[in-house]
Amino acid sequence: METLDAWHKWYREHQVVASMEEPLVTKDSRENMHDTSNAVAQLVSDAEQLSMKKATEYFADTLAEFSCDLSATQIYEALLTAATDNYNYTKKEYDKAKQFLDLVSGKEKT
Repeated sequence: METLDAWHKWYREHQVVASMEEPLVTKDSRENMHDTSNAVAQLVSDAEQLSMKKATEYFADTLAEFSCDLSATQIYEALLTAATDNYNYTKKEYDKAKQFLDLVSGKEKT
């Protein structure tokens, strides 16, 4: 949902189509109407900024929730454990996908 909201926000800020409130738009103001060379890059940048903001807020919430109960070392160890678990899960998924690819491409015998 945040991605859709970010797109709507970007679209409203970057629209170049004449509005009903401004009926006498000149041809010059419509020249860049089809110029989308930067549209995707700007949308990606906006999405990255939104994700960075959300990640920062989540980390801040986590620190605020556990900073009274855990020491800095314990919070660090929890982060390291979560990163390790994420790596192990992702590696396992990669290994399964690689095994399947090898199987369908004929590189692995059943």
